Amino acid sequence: MATGQDGAGTPRPRAHVVQPADTGQVAAPPAELAAAPVALAAAAGVPGAAPGERAPAGAETRGDRWRRRFRDPITRRPVWWVEILILLALYYCYTGTRGFAEGSVAEATRTGETLLRWQSALHLDVELSLNHWLDTVPVLAVICCYYYATLHFIVTPTVILWMHRRHGASYSRARWTLVFTTLLCLLGFFLFPTAPPRLLPDAGFVDTMSRFSNYGWWSASASAAPHGLDKVANLYAAMPSLHCAWALWCGLLIARHARWLWLRVLGVLYPCCTAFVVMATANHYILDAIAGWTVLAVSAAAAIALTRGSPRQGVAALPADDLAPAPGDLPLPSSGAAAGAVAADSLAATVSTAAPGDPAQVPSPTNPSRSAAGGLATLS
Repeated sequence: MATGQDGAGTPRPRAHVVQPADTGQVAAPPAELAAAPVALAAAAGVPGAAPGERAPAGAETRGDRWRRRFRDPITRRPVWWVEILILLALYYCYTGTRGFAEGSVAEATRTGETLLRWQSALHLDVELSLNHWLDTVPVLAVICCYYYATLHFIVTPTVILWMHRRHGASYSRARWTLVFTTLLCLLGFFLFPTAPPRLLPDAGFVDTMSRFSNYGWWSASASAAPHGLDKVANLYAAMPSLHCAWALWCGLLIARHARWLWLRVLGVLYPCCTAFVVMATANHYILDAIAGWTVLAVSAAAAIALTRGSPRQGVAALPADDLAPAPGDLPLPSSGAAAGAVAADSLAATVSTAAPGDPAQVPSPTNPSRSAAGGLATLS
C-alpha cells in the first residue's frame, strides 16, 4: 500500500499483465525471433535482406563458387559460352567418327547384313515391306523425305531453346541427357559403323531420299545432307539411331512441359512418326531405333545422377512468386535491427492471437523457416 500527495492509502494502479495461455508451446526468445527471419532471408538470397547480415558459416562451398562461373546466379541458366563449348565438342566428335567410318565401308556393310539376319530370326524385319509400300505412294514419300531432312535439325534446337527460356529449373538435366545421348551414339558410330538398309547391295531396298531428290534440296548420295555438303554427313552412322533418340527426347519434354493439350499430343506422336520415317525411307533398321531409345534411357539416368546433388536445386526450382511476399505481409526492412523488431512483433502478435491448441499458427522451434505470417516459403 503506497501513499502519495493526492491521498493517503490510495493504491496505485498496477499494469495489467496478460498471461499467455498454456498450450504446451515454448515461446522463442526475442533475440532468436529477431534473427531467424533475417538469417533465413540472407541464406535464401531473398531481396531486401539486411546488407550486413551473412548466411550461416559453411553455407557456400567451393563447389558453389565454381557453379556461379558456369551458371547465372539469378536465372540459374548456364552461361552462353558453356553451351558453345559443348556444341563444338560434339561437332568435332562427330567429325572424327565420320572419318573413321569412311575407312571401313566393308565392315559397315557386314554389320548391316548381320542386323538384317538377326531381325529376320526375330521376325522383326519390317523395313523392306515398309520401304516398298512407301515407294508406291509418291506424295507420302516426298513428305517423309522432307520430314527426315528437316525436323531432326529444327525440332531439337527449338526444344533446347524452349527449355532454356521457359523451364530453366529442368534445363540442366534435359541438356545433359541430350549431351550424353549424343556422345554415346557417336561412340556407337565409332565402334560399330553400320551401313543403312539403302546402302546394302542386293538387299532390295529403294533409296527413297535419292529417288525423290529432285523435289528437295538434299543430295542423291548423302541422304539428308544438302547439295554440296555430301562429305559432311556420316553415311554409315546407323547404329544406334540418333534420329530416334533425339526425337524421343523432344517428345518426352514436349509431352511433359507443354501448356496446350494438342502440343502434348504432338509430343507423343513425334517419336513414333520418326521411327516410321527412318525405316520406311531405308535409313535405319528397327534395331537402330531400339538401340537409340535404350541409349536415351541410360543417358537420362546419368543426367539425373549428375544433377541430383546440386545444393541449390530446390531453391532454383521454386517459382519467383513463392519467394515474393504476399500482399498482406510486411517486407523485410533494410536494417538488421529493424528487421528483428518487425519479426518479433509479428511473431508475438501471432502467438497472442492464436487459438489454444492450434500449433499451425506458432512457429516450430525445429523448423524456424516456417513463417507465422506465411510470407516466406519453406526452402527445402
